[in-house]
Amino acid sequence: MKRITAIILAVLMITAVLAGCGGAKSVDLNSVMTGINSQFGFSGLKTLEDTKALNRYYQINEADVKSFAGELSTAASQYTEVVIVEAKDSNAAQNIKTQLDAHLSSQLNNAKSYDADQVAMIEACSAKTVGNYAYLVVSDKFSEITGVIEAALK
Repeated sequence: MKRITAIILAVLMITAVLAGCGGAKSVDLNSVMTGINSQFGFSGLKTLEDTKALNRYYQINEADVKSFAGELSTAASQYTEVVIVEAKDSNAAQNIKTQLDAHLSSQLNNAKSYDADQVAMIEACSAKTVGNYAYLVVSDKFSEITGVIEAALK
């Protein structure tokens, strides 16, 4: 009887541990992006349709990407971008953040050369990670948009 009780307790403990380590939260990134567009009045931004576009604009390795949503301005004088990427794992998330940081640095250098009015806004922005998600917001509403994204990812 003690043996059966011990086995049952062991199974229950293993089940509890595995349930606690369950899969990461799944987030519909397109819904998050739609909400951001509605809440902050973004319109006319280019939607990143596939991982090839994600690679073209941000040099993100397609193999690191599980899902994503992204939009950016294609106007040379407007620096507005929101890209959220669910990575395959934590290492991929760090790789993606590195690429987003490099992109932001490039945008900052461009602004310093061609649009000094935007420099302070871009300097206030940054790429971030939350679990296996990496994201970049470039906007004068950086803090507010970041809050929306982090709330959705937690």
